[in-house]
Amino acid sequence: MATVVTETNHSLKNDIANFAAQAIQFFRHYAAVIIIVFGILIRLPLTFLPLTYSATDTWRQADTASIAHNFVYGGNILYPQIDWGGKGPGYVEAEFQLFPFIVSKLYNWFGEQVGLGRLVSLVFTTGAFIFFYLLARRIVAPKAALWALFFLVVSPLSIRYSVAFMPEATVFFFYTGALYFFDRWLEKETLPLLLASGVYTAFAILVKPTSIHIGLIFLLLVLIRHRLGVFKRLDLWLFAIVSLLPSFLWYLHARNLYLEYGNTFGVISGGDSKLGNFSYWLSPRFYLNLAWLDFKWIFASIGIIPFLIGLGIVIRKRQPMLLIFGVIVIPIYYMIVARYAQAEWGIQYHIYALPYAAIGAGLGLQWLFRQITAKLSIRIIIRSPYILIGIATLIFIVGRSFRIYKNELLVPVAQPLAECAKSVAYLVPEDSHIIVGTSSVANDKGTPNNYQEPNIFFYSHRYGWSLPADWYTPEKVEQLRQEGASYLIMPEDHIVAALTDYLHENTTQIGPGVESRCGIYEFKKTS
Repeated sequence: MATVVTETNHSLKNDIANFAAQAIQFFRHYAAVIIIVFGILIRLPLTFLPLTYSATDTWRQADTASIAHNFVYGGNILYPQIDWGGKGPGYVEAEFQLFPFIVSKLYNWFGEQVGLGRLVSLVFTTGAFIFFYLLARRIVAPKAALWALFFLVVSPLSIRYSVAFMPEATVFFFYTGALYFFDRWLEKETLPLLLASGVYTAFAILVKPTSIHIGLIFLLLVLIRHRLGVFKRLDLWLFAIVSLLPSFLWYLHARNLYLEYGNTFGVISGGDSKLGNFSYWLSPRFYLNLAWLDFKWIFASIGIIPFLIGLGIVIRKRQPMLLIFGVIVIPIYYMIVARYAQAEWGIQYHIYALPYAAIGAGLGLQWLFRQITAKLSIRIIIRSPYILIGIATLIFIVGRSFRIYKNELLVPVAQPLAECAKSVAYLVPEDSHIIVGTSSVANDKGTPNNYQEPNIFFYSHRYGWSLPADWYTPEKVEQLRQEGASYLIMPEDHIVAALTDYLHENTTQIGPGVESRCGIYEFKKTS
């Protein structure tokens, strides 16, 4: 009897061992797929959220969603429209609106559901994960590439924008694709690969002009290979034309839209300024802000440890040069767009740092876990500080990402504005134009600033003017009234004080009231 039990136990152990071996073998073969599927699954809950959920980006998402909405109702991809363009058509100087245009086509087929926009971003994100992994496999060891992919998938910044109703996922797809095809071209130097990289670069710059910094990375990569002879190569001049000409033509057209209609996101003309200057570059606070934002959103705090280890390995080996040049160029790019890059509300400008951070962290994690020998046992783990650091790093990164996911991405910060918009839609006739007061200023310490608050416009589907906080004067309000505004919407009680007498004499309050964060004032008829 004892012999039978022993044989049974032995057989069970063999079965478990075989199963474990097969599971390990399966994971080794399909690890990248498993990681990408995991990344998709943790993002799926975010796709079902209203646009009122999204840290500090609700207004950006509302603007993008309004453009998609307007595309459905007679819009043209060459003439993107916003809702705060006064009585005009709302044509706006903006980046090439590929993302909202794609979403609008889905609206035509499935109805207007903002979740479709989030799903489009998720599709682009999945494509970016694939491109990134293919790139990482080319420039680092396979295991380091898997660690890099895992880091990219769980990075808080990646999670934040991977399903946002914004073009960040779209531009990240084209950006990583451009890097991948250019790296392949560096090996084979065939024209199709170079043109593929040029097309992806062109779309990246069209979608977000800040992507143009990738050109400096490409230039450095070819200079170390061909030196000054690079400027004599016709194929590289063709690459430059393919990459830049579409954007030149688009942004020239976009500037003309601003000159004719007066609306802009501050891409080329008017609007706000993103550019840095010596007041930023000479300030220690600027660099501390940059470091903190990357520390929190890209590295999830402790993730900086494997990145620094990986960076040290790369500097010592002088390979891969893509990471070295990325680490050089990204800070230069931050300095150029300093005003936005150093602020929490400009964290989307840090998305370009993700591939370089992930590759460095992947190399560092591989180095930490390489200390594992043939067998993984509790004794080895206890004795190896490197493995302990590696495991603690992974646990902390995932935990930190989940905490940010829960505490910042699952909070309906713009819900009061959406609720006020419901009252506006109910009380304000569809053909009436409104003025929406904002707490942002049109001029921020001498710098032009985009002050528009599109949430109420978008959720109510009303059109009109935004009123910045530094324009709260009877003269400004009366001017907009004379231009055709019939209602004034004040979502914050503290911004009404300067207009108290004017509102009392010229309007009737018909909404829930500013104490409920929704003052709706109807202008009295003039004789």
